[in-house]
Amino acid sequence: MMPAKNLVRMVIANTLRSPRHFILSSFGIVIGIGAFVLFLALTQRAGSVLEKVFPVDEVQVVAPRVSLLGKDTSKRLDMSTVKTILARPEVGSAVPRMNLAFPAAGRGSFEGTDLRFEVGGFADGVDASFVQDDERIRDLFKDWDAEKGDPHRVACIPPPPDPDDPVRHAPRAAKKPAAPPTSGGGWGDPVPATSGSAVGVGSGVGSGSAVGVGSGSAAGIASGSAVGVGSAVGVGSAVGSGSAVGVGSGSGSAVGSGSASGSATVIAQSAAAAAEEYRNPCPDPDRYYCDDTERICKHRVPVVLSSTVVELYNNQFAKSHGMPMADQNLVNFLIQSRGLSAMRFSIGLGNTTIAGTGNVTKKRPRRVEAVVVGVSSRAMQVGVTMPIQYIERWNREYMGEDAASAYSSIIVKLKDRNKLAPFGQWLVEKQGLRIEDSLGERFATVIFVIRLLFLIISVAILVIAVINIGHNFFIQVSERRREIGIMRAVGATQTDVLMIVLGEAAVIGVVGGVLGISLAKGIAMIWNAFAAAKIPKFPFKPESWFDFQPWIWGSALVFSTVFCILGGYLPARRAAKMEPAQALAQN
Repeated sequence: MMPAKNLVRMVIANTLRSPRHFILSSFGIVIGIGAFVLFLALTQRAGSVLEKVFPVDEVQVVAPRVSLLGKDTSKRLDMSTVKTILARPEVGSAVPRMNLAFPAAGRGSFEGTDLRFEVGGFADGVDASFVQDDERIRDLFKDWDAEKGDPHRVACIPPPPDPDDPVRHAPRAAKKPAAPPTSGGGWGDPVPATSGSAVGVGSGVGSGSAVGVGSGSAAGIASGSAVGVGSAVGVGSAVGSGSAVGVGSGSGSAVGSGSASGSATVIAQSAAAAAEEYRNPCPDPDRYYCDDTERICKHRVPVVLSSTVVELYNNQFAKSHGMPMADQNLVNFLIQSRGLSAMRFSIGLGNTTIAGTGNVTKKRPRRVEAVVVGVSSRAMQVGVTMPIQYIERWNREYMGEDAASAYSSIIVKLKDRNKLAPFGQWLVEKQGLRIEDSLGERFATVIFVIRLLFLIISVAILVIAVINIGHNFFIQVSERRREIGIMRAVGATQTDVLMIVLGEAAVIGVVGGVLGISLAKGIAMIWNAFAAAKIPKFPFKPESWFDFQPWIWGSALVFSTVFCILGGYLPARRAAKMEPAQALAQN
């Protein structure tokens, strides 16, 4: 048998000696392998994008919608349902989600533009441990109202109500206070001015003056006290002993013996101006706000957005309304550069932006403030997501205990994605539940069928290439039969002749495979450049439309080599069976 080194040298020499035969034989392989690699890379990328949108090993369990006389009679999802699902051996975890069960309106400002939007129906809650996308979200996405001993929870004065709009903008942080005036100068100790209150004290004999801030006046007469509704600070003189206190807006009087006289200079400030200048008085105003109802500083409700919401805002809302574009990087940049307050907004619980909405709840609307802490893959696809404890408390407050214990869905993560089918069957037959909108399964099936179709097309091209290779090698063996006869005459065995012809076919397969991969890569680069320039952004649009995994390249080289060897086997076998005398005798 011929040594391997000599065999390789002869194979390469024969291949280079017949470039026409090499090109004709490899053309079909290049086209077939190029299509094979391109289609596989395309469906591989489509599958990866599909798994982002619809994770195959993570499903959302819901109750089928049933109504009777217009009333929702669907099966109730509660903690007992979660425990039942967790008892299944194929289930790794089960996390409940709860929708906001009543109307709520949102209002905020993004890059100087006033935004108004509906929150009711577009908000849900989930356990904080389920949302762990990055360090900032892990630190901020939690139930801050349950934190004990928070030093920032101090008493405060909330912003005045706006009769024209129940959902006010989240106020900005308070300006740094000026240095307090020094005591003395005949005025007594300085009295700190607070919005809506004032104190006046006077004693002695003679005339004096009073300084008032706000609208109103206060007077004290003899022994007695006066309380008025006005915002004033007064220091005056009276005959006798007595004191006067004025609070609010208006005037007060006292009944007693004595008389008082004097003149006062009043510095007035309108309530409207005070309201306009209201600033967030809480410590750490980047994260805390003054609650309208409890009148204490509370941490803003942390919420996360999905990338789908950002994409929808950019493509469907921002362009048509002349709004600034946003993406995940911009959201993170604004939070890092301007602080969390750059992404704050107000939520009017019980309010709505939708005209004609019925009275779902009789509770009085109130305002809370929230802040976007990041973009998360765990967020509600179209809406906002916050810690579930906030949703539970609000649902209990506005809709009752039933709404606070009923879940909208349960996120189930399976230990094995291949167990999805039996788990779904168990849900339907034993629990009367279902997997929400099996779009994931449908799209997965569609992708599988498309991938199979592409593979069939690629294999068909490769089969045609194999037939072409066999035809060309038959022609070449016929043309080289005298050469083959001489090799046999000088001692070459049938195996040597067979290995030479198959070696030439293998070289065509390897080179054709490399060229086919290069062709697919070139077509992919051209398409990616075209798509980036001409196709507008849409949710989950990939940067590259093709995913060239190493196994695709390896499979392409193996397939091209194997198919070429198969195509050259019959001609090689015929050449090996050729008798030397017969080969030399033929013209």
